[in-house]
Amino acid sequence: MRLEIKYKEKTDEALEYLISRIPRELGTSIMCFLNENKYSFINEIRMKKNSFIYLIADSKNVKTDIFVSEACIESTFEALCGGSIYAHYDTIKEGYISVGQGIRAGVCGTAVMDGTLISGIKDISSINIRIPQRIYGASNYIFTLLEKNNFKSSLLLYSPPGVGKTSILRDLVIRLNELATPIRFSVIDSREEIITPHSFCSNCDAFLSYPKGTAIELATKSMTPELIICDEISTEAEAQAVFKASHNGVKLIATTHSSSYNELISKSILEPLLSSNVFDFAIGVSRKYGEKSYKFTLNKLFNEA
Repeated sequence: MRLEIKYKEKTDEALEYLISRIPRELGTSIMCFLNENKYSFINEIRMKKNSFIYLIADSKNVKTDIFVSEACIESTFEALCGGSIYAHYDTIKEGYISVGQGIRAGVCGTAVMDGTLISGIKDISSINIRIPQRIYGASNYIFTLLEKNNFKSSLLLYSPPGVGKTSILRDLVIRLNELATPIRFSVIDSREEIITPHSFCSNCDAFLSYPKGTAIELATKSMTPELIICDEISTEAEAQAVFKASHNGVKLIATTHSSSYNELISKSILEPLLSSNVFDFAIGVSRKYGEKSYKFTLNKLFNEA
């Protein structure tokens, strides 16, 4: 079953916050470019040392005339860290910085190794700043499916990276907070991308910056949720935590990277979850750059005991 859902986007508040955090000259150049070219919203700012900035604006890849020098990328990196690189040491090792307001900056350069482990990154060469969106209506299909089943279904959303699964979760959190009859739910937001100033999370328990597996276990034991929302299940530890939560009676909404249903069911990490009916439905999500809609493919999961 395939369904297409249209949406509208808003990034103003997050963009304003980001501009206040990066070097003033860079922020002014970006805003001038956006205004001159009449772009209504921006999803990503992609910076590479000694090259021009590329944007994803109005869902299109756009080359700007803004040049990024070595000094520019170094000052931007430091500014995104709030002047304290050490405070972001743990996430930098994992390739990103949580900037605040749901903004995440991916960073890459030269890895500093301690045996087989990454102990840091030096000589930053690229920064990819992802700006969160309130995509109004992005979760309509998911919310309706949950509502139809009295919020007692577990769903696994899958797509390649960059399609917008996190944006769907972001909108879903807001919708769940607005329920006239509230449900108890926890949000596992390890990279601080789901909970934003738009979220108004008065009815949810938000686990920010926790390791996902640990946060799922803590939520299950301590917060007695009816539902847990978690982005990007990608490790055995995370899958095991999802399995345990499910077998404690908790429903889950999770996402994972897969380009097709066949790829999804072939992943060894997910096999225990899919074969033991942890999820009721696997939902494929697709969207092309420039399109103002998501397409959903519903796959009902059922295995006889």
